[in-house]
Amino acid sequence: MARTLAVLSVMAEAGGSVGVTDVATALGLPMSTSHRLLDLLRGAGFVERDAAQRRYKLGLRFLRVANLVTQNTSFARLCQPALERITAQTGETALFCEYLPDHHPDPHMAAYAAKSDSPHSLRYRITLFKPAPVECAASGLAILSFLPSHIRASVCKTPRASPLTGKRLSSTALAKLIETTRRQGFAFSSGVILPDSVGIAVPIKMSEERPIGSLTLTIPLSRFVKSKLKVYVALLSEEARLLSTAQIS
Repeated sequence: MARTLAVLSVMAEAGGSVGVTDVATALGLPMSTSHRLLDLLRGAGFVERDAAQRRYKLGLRFLRVANLVTQNTSFARLCQPALERITAQTGETALFCEYLPDHHPDPHMAAYAAKSDSPHSLRYRITLFKPAPVECAASGLAILSFLPSHIRASVCKTPRASPLTGKRLSSTALAKLIETTRRQGFAFSSGVILPDSVGIAVPIKMSEERPIGSLTLTIPLSRFVKSKLKVYVALLSEEARLLSTAQIS
């Protein structure tokens, strides 16, 4: 069963049709085993075969099940246990920031879609589902920095203003921030969206250059201890890794 589900995962991540060799290579299985699993899925209606090209694609039954799941859940809901674990270990507010590539009228926006509030009396009131430019604050920068290069270049060409200060970065400054974030693997900001706050964020990547969002810690500046930064980043990165590989609970 685990191998069969792994085959479906390989096909979904491929974004198109796959051959027996593709599946065998991705999963480290013999060709005969991969062929047998694909035929098993085809018999159940989860996979369709193009006889002419000898390739396989996801079938209507799989797409129907996927659609039903999408209608009854969301990635934000799946993130909630991870956010609560982060808050439990840090005592700070944890957030899932969702990437909104096709937001109208402005594309490439981001919005907080789930949160776990800090138990401290001094904490920020976070508004969910309020879009902001993806180049603003750590939560958005962690997403932007790992998008395809042509999107990064487009956003850098005309950076937008911070919702809090009204100020905008220069193209050069934004490009340097992106470079730093890509090198470090996390984004850091202070007072960009929330006053007197520190934001630390890492991307959640379902594919190599297509993050769907970020995990963020928001900490009042008065409570931020720089020596804890590595611990915060490690915690966020591990939770993001588990989410990216669907190892969520």
